[in-house]
This record gives sequence, structure tokens and C-alpha cells, in this order.
Amino acid sequence: MDQRATSSGVEARPPQGVEPFSHSDVEGAEQKPSSTRIGNLPAEVLAELHWIASEGSPSLSRHARIILARNEDRPLSEIAHILDVDRATVRRWLIRFEKHGLRGLVHASTGKSRKRRFDDGIRDAVARLAMEAPDAVGESFTHWSLRRLRVHLIRRGIVHEISVEGLRQLLRGLPLPEAYWHRGEEPFAPLSTEVERGLEVLVREARPEVARRARVVLTRSRGLGEAEVASALGVGRSCVRRWLQRFQRHGILGLQMARRSSHPLVFTSDVRAAIVRHALMDPREFGHSRPQWSLRILRNVLIRQRVVRKISIQHLGRILAEAGVSLRGGLPIPLVETRVPARG
Repeated sequence: MDQRATSSGVEARPPQGVEPFSHSDVEGAEQKPSSTRIGNLPAEVLAELHWIASEGSPSLSRHARIILARNEDRPLSEIAHILDVDRATVRRWLIRFEKHGLRGLVHASTGKSRKRRFDDGIRDAVARLAMEAPDAVGESFTHWSLRRLRVHLIRRGIVHEISVEGLRQLLRGLPLPEAYWHRGEEPFAPLSTEVERGLEVLVREARPEVARRARVVLTRSRGLGEAEVASALGVGRSCVRRWLQRFQRHGILGLQMARRSSHPLVFTSDVRAAIVRHALMDPREFGHSRPQWSLRILRNVLIRQRVVRKISIQHLGRILAEAGVSLRGGLPIPLVETRVPARG
């Protein structure tokens, strides 16, 4: 029986003359699954990918377009931008294709009944917040991003958990107000002759990291978009955006400034004590079904209860370790007499 990739139960038939695809067709072409690089695919596989991209369901078509774009050697960030998905989503489907071939492009839950994750009330609440100005709902910033909105939703208790990609799909199609949302790339003003010469001097004579920042600005000033600059220089798009903003605020001097310290936030002794107290409580008191904390669930509860505004998983783990609290094995218990470090 031909087990071909299907969309919504309809057999995904290849163009006439294309033989059924076998996983062994890709195994010979892909020797490095961890690299997420696609190349040298057989003509039959490419033909089937093009057919799925044009005739498959929306999700299956998107997965096929990811593979085709990667086959053209496009970087992951550019593919994510073109298809309006998260970079992690691109990587996940590339890895599935490398492991399982065309069958890997079909979602594991296809054909299974799924519970609706968010009801209409939650969807409406999320949509209303996305239409509001951030400062009108108590935030200190003026523009939303998906990550900022996600943190706000969890802190307000509107959702217990949602991924950035899930939030992107939930908001898809809404007319988000440009006044409250960053849209596209910020315009980049042309450089004066003196500034351009100064940047070229940095490229030739400055330390490697400073020279790279100067190349970012020069490349952007010559008409390339942020994604193209990132691809050309082999850096992340967020890195490109950060140094362009630094240059626009501080000029050439800003490119030579040391990067801001990324030390974790320092919490007062009272906040650290509150974190420990919550860790020693039963998670079921906060609506969770299991009697054991995980760092991720505890972090979400701390944000929702307004104990902290934000905290990383790693920092939370360090605070608990310093207090002698273990989350492993049943209810959390102190490994030693619970004491909260005095620093703060």
C-alpha cells in the first residue's frame, strides 16, 4: 500500500510520471541531520515537494515550502521571515524531513481529534489586549512584540502558557494597530561622507567585533535589508537590529562601546524569600494537576502572582539552589535548613 503524505485525508498524488517516494531517496543525500542543510535532492523528491507546496493543505504546503527554500540554501532566519513563522518552527520541520523524508512533513496529530486549546473568551481577551496601547494596561513600553504580549498574558493569568508561535497564529489576520506594534524594518537614514569614511576606518583598523559592527551599518546603508545583512555577515538578525539601533542613538562612538552586561537581575531578600515560599507550596493550590513543581511552571506562577516581573529558568534554579531547596522527587523540600541569602 502506498503510504504517501496526505492532507486532510486526501491522498497527495504526485505529478504524472513521478514514482512513489521512498525514505531511502533522501538518506543518501542527507548525511548530516544536525546541520539542517538540504541539498542534492533527487528530481522526483523536488517534483513532489513542488506539487505539495501548490496543492497540499495550508500547513502541509508551508512545510514543503520550508524544505524548498532551504534547498535553495536560504538561511533559517530568511525562511522564517518569508513564511511568517518562528525560526524554531523552520528548524523543527527541516529536522523532521531529514529523519523521515516526505512523511515527516505531515504533522503527528493529523487525522486525530484535538481539544481546542483556547476558547472564544480567551481569544477575545488576547485580541482586545493586542489592540490596546501597552501603557494603557500598565506596561512601561510603548510598542508590543509577540514576546512582550506573551509575558503580559501569562502575568495577568489570561493564559497559563502559550508559545510565541502559538500567539502569532492566534493573532494572524487581526488588523493590529501600527501605533502599538512594530511593523517591518525601521527606515535607515543615508550616511554622510565623513561618517562613511569613519566606518570604513573601523572596518580596516578596529578590533574584530567593532569592525563587524561597522560592516553591519555600512551594509545596511547600501540598501540591504536586515535579514540580508545578517545572512551576508553570518550574524543573527537581532544582532543586526541591536547595533543599528545603537548607531542611530550614539553614532560611531556607540559601535565602540562595550556591550552592556548581561548579568541576571538582582532580587531583594524579600523577593527571594517569596520565591522560596512559593516553591515549598503545593502546585495544586495554584490550579496545576501534578503535585510536583518544574522550574518552568514555578516561573509562570511567580509571574502570574506578581512575585517577580520576569526571571529566567537558570536564575530561578540558582536562587532555589542557594536556598537549599530541591524540586526533585515529589513535593519540594528544603535540602538544608531553608535560608534566604541576604544579598539583594
